[in-house]
Formats: sequence, C-alpha cells, structure tokens
Amino acid sequence: MAMEQRSVTAERGSLVSLWGLLGLCIVKGSVGWLTGSKALMADACQSAADCAGTFTSYLGIRKARVNPNAASTVRHQPETIAAIVLSAMLLVAGIEIGISSARSVANGVDEAPGIGAVVIIVAGIGVREGLIRYRRSRDSRSGIRGDRGGDNRSDIFASLTALVGTSGAFVGELYDMPYLYVLDPAAGIVISVFVVRMGYRMTASVLRTSDRYALDEADAQSLLEAVQRIDGVVAVDEVKAREHGHYVILDVVIRVNPRISVFEGQDIAHRVRRQLTKRFLHVMDANVKVQPYDPGYPYKSNHHEEEITSLLQ
Repeated sequence: MAMEQRSVTAERGSLVSLWGLLGLCIVKGSVGWLTGSKALMADACQSAADCAGTFTSYLGIRKARVNPNAASTVRHQPETIAAIVLSAMLLVAGIEIGISSARSVANGVDEAPGIGAVVIIVAGIGVREGLIRYRRSRDSRSGIRGDRGGDNRSDIFASLTALVGTSGAFVGELYDMPYLYVLDPAAGIVISVFVVRMGYRMTASVLRTSDRYALDEADAQSLLEAVQRIDGVVAVDEVKAREHGHYVILDVVIRVNPRISVFEGQDIAHRVRRQLTKRFLHVMDANVKVQPYDPGYPYKSNHHEEEITSLLQ
C-alpha cells in the first residue's frame, strides 16, 4: 500500500472514531442531564476525554500526510495547542463533576436515575467497542502498531463504573431501598478521577514532547539489520527517528566505499530509503546521509597502513 494511501486510511479511521466519540459524548451528556444521573454525566466527560485524545491524534496524522517533512517544533504544532486547551478543559470538567457528585453524596439523593440511563451506558459500551475494533483494523492496514494506536482503555472502566452506579440506584428504586441511590453520584466521583487523570496525562505528554522519538530496542535492531543488508552499505553510523502523527521519519547515516562515485553513493542511499519505507509500514520517510567509510577509524587496519607506507615511499 502506498504511503499516501496508508495515511489517508489512518486519517479516515481517526475521523470516524472522532465523530463516533463526539456523538457518544452528546448523547450521554443529554440523557445524564435529563435523568439527573451524575454517573452518566461523568461518563460523558470520559467520552469527551477520549474524543479530545482522538482529535489531537487526527491532527497529527493529517499534518504528517499534508507535510511529512515539516520541522517538528513543539510550540507551533496545532495538535499541541489543541492538546493544551482540551486538557485544561478536561481538568476543569473532571474537577467540577467530582465536586458536584460529592455534594450530592453529602446532601443525600432523593431519587434514582431511570432505566434510560442504564440503557444508554450499555449501548455506549457496545458502540465504543465497535469504534475501537474499526480503528484498530484501519491502523493495522496503515502500519500503525497496536502499542501506538492511542487506545485508552480507561473508558471501559469508567463505563462499567457508571453502569454499576446507575444500575444499583435503579435497583434501589425498584425494591424501595433509597440508600442505594447514593451509588450513582458515588460512581460519578470515581469516574471524575479517570477524567482528571486523563487530562493530566495529556498535559504531561505535551510538556514531555520531543522532536525525537525513542525507538525500542527490537525496532531499532530490525531497522539496523535491514539497512546493513543493502548491497553497498559498509557500516551504519546511526538510525534516529522523528515522530509525525502515528508514523516516524528516520534519519540514517551510512558508510560506503570511499572509492565509488557520488552517483553510486546516492543510488545506495535511494535503495536504503526504498527498503525502509516498503518493509516497515510505520516508516513514512527516511533521510539517508552518505559518508565515506574510513578503515582507520576507530581502528587502523593493515590495509590502511600499507597504503600510507606506499604513499610515503
């Protein structure tokens, strides 16, 4: 699959997931407000947090597709600015819903949310799982590895917590046990912790963002071996990566025979770039720098010493 087509596929998957999460957030928030369910409103905030994370991911993928070789400066990335604004909003929303739920627990709860809140939470779990499976299939086709897909499973724990809280309160209403009504706002308090945690993680990730992406040992070894197998590559000095959305751009320095022509050196560099971008789907591009191989560095060889002796004679 061509790099452009892979980027479009990943972008489309993120966009579908984004609109789906936005719809979940609106529906949950509306039903939670109508039924008075603190747990469902907190779950809506959690869906909003997932939507915010997907939105910043979508911006990164789109930027990488439109301008893959753009300099990655942290302060001027639109996805970075969006992440800062959205993470601040999440922190405020999480704290607010947590305070509101705590007040409800302290003041007492007079009524339980209806069955509609329970139905919406169950339906939301199903829709969310469907979105996750859809995006993972898209990411797999686009070469995005599972550990970098950005799926945050805290949404399932939040939804299950909301389900326990609203179901418990509804059971209390059915069997005339008013003391169970408190389960709904108590679940809201727990979910607010998830929301605040996600807002904090988004803020921290922005502050720690670097132009360089740290390759894991297995990935770096695979890339190094792939470059070393290219005919004409004598040695590989370094393999570094810059992150662009869900993909990486490699900076590779190779050593070649110093006696070959410049044209031959560039041909080797083109073959290295083609091999990396075709074999590794998460590699968007590779900038290959060619240097002449020096047999005298870091160790001198007998061949090198013989050449120096003959020149002196």
